[in-house]
Amino acid sequence: MKYLGILLLPYLVHSFAPSSPTIHQHNNHVISVSSQFITETSPEIAAATQTLQTYDTSQQQFIASDGNQGMGGGLSAYNHICSLDKSSRESLQKAVITLVNQAHKERDVDSSQGRIMLGICASNAPEALGGLKSYVTSLALPRGMLHGMDVDGVPIPIEDLGSVYIKYSTGGAATFSEIRKSGRGFDALWRPGDALLETYDGDFRGIYLNVELADGVFRQFGVLPTDLFMENEDDDW
Repeated sequence: MKYLGILLLPYLVHSFAPSSPTIHQHNNHVISVSSQFITETSPEIAAATQTLQTYDTSQQQFIASDGNQGMGGGLSAYNHICSLDKSSRESLQKAVITLVNQAHKERDVDSSQGRIMLGICASNAPEALGGLKSYVTSLALPRGMLHGMDVDGVPIPIEDLGSVYIKYSTGGAATFSEIRKSGRGFDALWRPGDALLETYDGDFRGIYLNVELADGVFRQFGVLPTDLFMENEDDDW
C-alpha cells in the first residue's frame, strides 16, 4: 500500500454521524467491578461469535471451490459475498450488532476497552467511503477525522485514487511506523473514530471487522459485505 499523506476532511467525516443510537442497549450479562468487566462470555455473545466464525469458514470453503481466483482468493471471496441470500445477510447484521453493542458497553465503563476496528477494501474511494459511512452510522460508532487523501498537502481528486483501503478504529494509538510515516509525531495518535485511507493493490472487496472484548477471545472476521448495512445502495455522496 502506498501512503498518501494526511488531510483532515471534516466535511466528509460529518456525514458519518451515528443516527441509530437505539441499537446500544444494556442487558444483564455484563457486570462491572471497579471499572473492570467480568470475562465470562454470555450466550448471546458466544452465538454471535459462532455466526461470524461460521461465515468465515464458509467463505474459505467457497474460495477453495471457486478456484481461489484473484490475489489470495480475493475475487472468489467477492463471489461468495455476491452469493449470500437475504437470510444470511440478516444473520450477519444481527451478529455484528450484538458484538458491537457489547463493545460499546465496555468502552462506556473504560474508554480503553471495547475497541472496534474496520478494514475496508474497495475498488474506488466512493465505494469505500460509502461502506464506512453505513457501518459507522448503523452501528452508532464514534466519528473522527478521515486522513490520507492528499500528497504533501495537495488534495487528490477522489476519482483519481483508484482502489483503496480504509483503516478505522474507535480508539487506540497508531503504530510507531504509522507515526513516523505521517511526519506528525505524536499528533498522529489515533482518536476515537479516526480513519486512514491508503491506496490498495489487492483483489479483496469487503470489510474486515475486529472487535476486542473483555473476555479476551480473538474476534476478527471478514471479508464482510461492504453494503451489509446499506438500506439504499444508491446512497448519494
